[in-house]
Amino acid sequence: MELSKTVFVTDLDGTLLTTDKRISDADLNAITRYRRLGGHFGIATGRPIQTTVRYLEKLPCDIPLILYNGCIVYDHGKEKILYASYLPEIARTILTDVRERFPNISPEIFTFDDQYYFILNDAERWHQSILGIGYTKLESHLDIAGSWCKMLFADEPDVITELEIYVKKYEGCDVRFVRSCPKFLEVLPLGASKGAALRKAVNLAGFDNMFVTAAGDYDNDIELLKAADLSFCPSNSQECVKNEADILLTRSNDDGAVAEALRILENRK
Repeated sequence: MELSKTVFVTDLDGTLLTTDKRISDADLNAITRYRRLGGHFGIATGRPIQTTVRYLEKLPCDIPLILYNGCIVYDHGKEKILYASYLPEIARTILTDVRERFPNISPEIFTFDDQYYFILNDAERWHQSILGIGYTKLESHLDIAGSWCKMLFADEPDVITELEIYVKKYEGCDVRFVRSCPKFLEVLPLGASKGAALRKAVNLAGFDNMFVTAAGDYDNDIELLKAADLSFCPSNSQECVKNEADILLTRSNDDGAVAEALRILENRK
């Protein structure tokens, strides 16, 4: 395939990044080759900009960044938000309700400029350690200034599964719920997804006529895969993602899944 007419967008955690949050040499070399041959590279992640930026020196992006699971489309070079979808007021009601019903769950609130937490349980401690960015501890969400990009609840998987059932009563209230990890349930604005943001980012880059491809591994990546012309998922992906992807890769995020996807794309007729 003529790579100059393609865009390849990948999820970070569980897809491009290894378990210890590195970019493997195999994947990095493959991305470098892909771009050298004219391909256009991008990132779609649930992470905030503060913890995504550390990878951008190695990963120059040719389309705007997709952050917060699609709530923000961001031009890193110009340090400018190009598109934003923020949580509605009902998110505050959901937060209060969940904190009363599940007092040991750790909620996180993300604005574009900062991230906040309330309780340091084991899942929250783990999340902060892998992101490696500063969080502000709060007692009340009323202390948060600025619009909320997304909200995340962290706890052990069985508790998060129970929570996922409990919050179904809020479906249709201008929010959507998505698992981004066994220990996390995220609350996003209704209509916000990596898939919706992918098409916005491609359009903003002037690549509407390109062949758009994407790779992801988890529930929050399904809309991204659906929005692409061709989609890939690593061998370590959730079953629901394997059922949606066009191509199930033989390699995992730890042994070069993205490199395998780019080889397939380069050799595609």
